[in-house]
Amino acid sequence: MARRGIPKGPVNWFLREWMDACGLVGRGAQARMMERTGWTKATMSQLYNGTQDYSPKILNDAAAALEIEPFELLLPPERAMNLRRFQAAAEGIVRSVTPPGDQAA
Repeated sequence: MARRGIPKGPVNWFLREWMDACGLVGRGAQARMMERTGWTKATMSQLYNGTQDYSPKILNDAAAALEIEPFELLLPPERAMNLRRFQAAAEGIVRSVTPPGDQAA
């Protein structure tokens, strides 16, 4: 009988890469992530190695532990950081525009 949660194809999220990007690297990284999420050792290992697929709860738990948005786990960290920079630049442009009627005569 097959276990639940075993992905049928490649797991399409970037947990391992995000853990690295957020400083959870090296010896004990999985243990620290387990402390932050409350996952069991088996769940952590399976998620980290791509032998268990994520659920919305797992996605939200991981995002909270890594202090990122849940959707960012679906993108490589570099791409998510580029989106953050793009958003910050767009917000800066909006703040720098003087609203009509506020111009000095």
